Amino acid sequence: MNQGQPRISVVIPLYNKQNYIEQAVTSVLQSGCPAHEVIVVDDGSTDDGAQRVRTMDNSRVRLIRQPNGGVSAARNRGIREATGDYIAFLDADDCWAPEYLPAIADLITRFPECGMYATHFYYFRDDGFRRVPRLWGIKGTPRPQRIERFFEIWSHEIFFCTCSVVVPVRILRDFAIGFPEGEQHGEDQDVWFRLAERWPVAYLAQPLVGYRLGASGSLASSFSGDFLPSFQRLAGRYRANAIPQQHRKGVSRILSVGRLVIARHLLLRGQRRRAIKLLYDPGCLRIPRFWLRLLLAAHMPAFLGRQLIP
Repeated sequence: MNQGQPRISVVIPLYNKQNYIEQAVTSVLQSGCPAHEVIVVDDGSTDDGAQRVRTMDNSRVRLIRQPNGGVSAARNRGIREATGDYIAFLDADDCWAPEYLPAIADLITRFPECGMYATHFYYFRDDGFRRVPRLWGIKGTPRPQRIERFFEIWSHEIFFCTCSVVVPVRILRDFAIGFPEGEQHGEDQDVWFRLAERWPVAYLAQPLVGYRLGASGSLASSFSGDFLPSFQRLAGRYRANAIPQQHRKGVSRILSVGRLVIARHLLLRGQRRRAIKLLYDPGCLRIPRFWLRLLLAAHMPAFLGRQLIP
């Protein structure tokens, strides 16, 4: 490893992803900037994924096995086991472009004071589908940039995913920031929120990470329909005036969007009373067009209302 190059530990939680894990690990090993180590945490898989990792027989790849505890428990175990100075997160069914780690190393060199280092990403499927999410409020330039208005931007569009962000180990450990265990959705946003409240984000607007859609067992398919605990905790810090002043407007908007997104899911599932209860929260009025369409949909016959749901 080159002198002065950031030591990046890659944490990959693995649960029944035998068809994808080798591609994920290989995408790290083929990087233009060597990872310090690749920690695959097998979270009680019942398929052949762990054995496929073992047979890759690479000195930089460590396989750790534990009883099933969920993706947060697996990531937290990887953080505890890491010996590098930075943690990169990669899911077992996603992948990196060879340019990803070099881009992150460059961001770390340019912006050593930041709490997160990230690039843009793209969605893909096995059938060849690929889509790059639009960016809001971020310069679409190939030049590295420092982002101060995380919450305002995030309330309009996400601009990185779990697999395209790297965090200093020191921050995670010194401030006891980890992934909340036992939660089924939004546990990663809880970490990003807590980091963004204190530190800026270094960012490259190039899509260098692939986020696979439609994989069996994907966390994105397990939405529970309840208001996310990560948003409840953010709302608690907001009410307690624990959010820095420069972020309060953006946090307020994120909480409003969160309510509306949950209301949308509830309407699509036919749970109209619960949706209406959320829609009558005054905070929803901060997003008037989205709110009005959902409110109308909630009070119309279901077959008509679905046509209004964005």
